[in-house]
Amino acid sequence: MIAQHFRIVACVLLIAICGCTQKKENRMELRVHIPDVKIQTDPQKMEDAYSMMIALQLYRGLLRYNESGDVKDDIAQSWTQSPDNLTYSFKLKKASFSDGTPITAQNVQMSFARLFYLGSSMAADIDYIAGAEDFKKTWDISKFGIKVISPSELEIKLSHPSAIFLKQVAVVDCSILPINDFRKNPSTTAFSGPYKLVSSSDSEFNLEKWRSDSFDSPRPPEKIQFFKSAESPENLAREGRTDSLDYDEISYSATTELRSKGWSGDASELTWEIFVILNPKYVPLEARRETYQKTNAKELVKFLGVSQFVPAYGLIPNGFGGTLFENDVADFTKTPHVYKGKKIAFKLDYLADSQFDLKLARWLKEKWDSKNIEVVLNPIKRGEKLTRMFSKTAEATIGKKGTDYPDGYSVLTYFKGKYESNYFHVNDPKIDAAISAASREFDSTKRAGLYKEVQRNILSHYTNIPLYFGSQASGLWSSKVAVIPSHPLGAHTMPFESIEVKAQ
Repeated sequence: MIAQHFRIVACVLLIAICGCTQKKENRMELRVHIPDVKIQTDPQKMEDAYSMMIALQLYRGLLRYNESGDVKDDIAQSWTQSPDNLTYSFKLKKASFSDGTPITAQNVQMSFARLFYLGSSMAADIDYIAGAEDFKKTWDISKFGIKVISPSELEIKLSHPSAIFLKQVAVVDCSILPINDFRKNPSTTAFSGPYKLVSSSDSEFNLEKWRSDSFDSPRPPEKIQFFKSAESPENLAREGRTDSLDYDEISYSATTELRSKGWSGDASELTWEIFVILNPKYVPLEARRETYQKTNAKELVKFLGVSQFVPAYGLIPNGFGGTLFENDVADFTKTPHVYKGKKIAFKLDYLADSQFDLKLARWLKEKWDSKNIEVVLNPIKRGEKLTRMFSKTAEATIGKKGTDYPDGYSVLTYFKGKYESNYFHVNDPKIDAAISAASREFDSTKRAGLYKEVQRNILSHYTNIPLYFGSQASGLWSSKVAVIPSHPLGAHTMPFESIEVKAQ
């Protein structure tokens, strides 16, 4: 009888201990839902913000950004630059990939070389690395301007000085990959970031923290599960199946309800721009001019009635050097343009599950429809919409884009004609040259002026119509979270180890 009683007590204690342990594990794990889009965890192949959000946790580079947008060391221990700003020397920390393999200067060299080999979007930003053009023609690494000095030291030479080179090196695209040959894909079991991918499927990505990091909060999440879901984000939150609504647009009532349950957050996606892309194959130049002139951003923002929206007249967000204002593009609407050619009808893609997108699409249709122009509203799923936009097959689409790093240059390079990441239908050698020239200007005021002129040249093609900056993203995180660091560029730029989960 005594033995039986002891076994019962022991079982009760065991259940209690397991229950507490399980509770702690759950508290230290964040579940983050993402839309049903194709996720690319390779930082050199990603195209969307959700892929970037995951890749940022798995990979890190020589440098990184802090919350204020300042460049700090990461895998690099230190760096120096020559007086002429053409040579940068980096010394690496003693660090390893998650499989225990040491991170070497050769890994850095090959990672940068692979950007050009793949034609990644970041290659357009840093194509002034010395020898880049010759390297792309021959794939001879000896022609590339990044040299290995020793296993822990490397040197990067530039063909011309750049005021923003270090800012570009700090983005996740320039992460260090576990490769010794730029022609090969990285191992799927070795990661340079503080988290490693322990399992994945088409719909789920499970990450686990494997090393400490200089940006660690007092209690960083130990596990992160990213999972795809087509369900209502609000319902996922109410049922405790997601810990983040950071990038979701939710109702005022849902926001009030969740805040009463301990959800809180920080402003997110403040620099995102909403715009329309018009495909020249379907919309002739004069028709594009007419639609541009009929799109009054100030009137649109007033119609939408969202306080955090700011009218967009260019491509660079407010607060960054080079922002265009209404008077900067006044001459674009001075002479009215009316399309008088053969009647055209083109589809305008927008998100089928967004009532807000529907409201925006209907406003554009009302403004643009005319005797010779018919706008056909085309509601589609997010994955299909992104595919059509990235493949440049959409006739017209409502697009959304953030900034890759805190400088207007990160926006402009997407309009370079030679790169696949340019899905804006702009291919102008003069614009390419002007973008490159802007990076050489170290005077911030003069560089901002160059950025403005580049934007005006881009807009003169009338394939891109700016609408507004800002987002309806809630920025909310569940009651598990004690502190969310500032991330105005969006959750895709936030290192999750800097999140602090609540104590047990």
